[in-house]
Amino acid sequence: MKGVRFVVSCEHATNDVPEKYKKLFEGAEEVLQSHRGWDPGALEMTLDLAERLEVQPHLYPYTRLLIEPNRSLGSPQLFSEYSIDLSEEEKQWLVANYYQPYRNRIEEEIEKHIQDGYQVIHLSMHSFTPVWKGKEREVEIGLLFDDQRSSEKHFCERWLEQLQSSCNHTAIPNEPYHGADDGLTTYLRTRFSVEAYLGIEIEVSQKFGGEDRREIVGRLNEGLVKIIRHSDSQSS
Repeated sequence: MKGVRFVVSCEHATNDVPEKYKKLFEGAEEVLQSHRGWDPGALEMTLDLAERLEVQPHLYPYTRLLIEPNRSLGSPQLFSEYSIDLSEEEKQWLVANYYQPYRNRIEEEIEKHIQDGYQVIHLSMHSFTPVWKGKEREVEIGLLFDDQRSSEKHFCERWLEQLQSSCNHTAIPNEPYHGADDGLTTYLRTRFSVEAYLGIEIEVSQKFGGEDRREIVGRLNEGLVKIIRHSDSQSS
């Protein structure tokens, strides 16, 4: 392979509701503002990371509560309680006009890089609520991957070592979720080989403010640069 190309995405970038669906969410303003409606802080981190990596990020522009771009078409979580009662025709319209175009753009970019001879590292940026069911989560930074794919496992082990030595935050593999759970990266692994595609979800606690988030993104980027440089020196 010629080297590495990064693809950066954010599936829960905003809690915006398209004008034609505003009525579905009347009285749901509090829910839209919560972690259920979007991933607070994820957009800023995505833009920051993409700028450092010099790539154009993919940003899903609407709330996940209308249709969830990080779930498969057969998932019971594809539509929330606010959109589940839409007609089948309306649901298919959302799939065709919102869900599929976003996912297709990412898949097409990955495919192009692979056809050009590059390995793709897809970084999907997320944030999570620090308290779940009344209990504070230990994890502060999570790297989510499929531990059955040796390339992802090995890469994330090295990345975690870099993070754990360079920042004071608790970085844990496959927390607070597992990277093999239903999601965009899970689907894309079915489309591309272990060698050609690494799909990694980055999860950062929502307890961090803007300055801390920038510092975390800086550490993430530094770790990436070191790993890629080491890999390049090993292969040269």
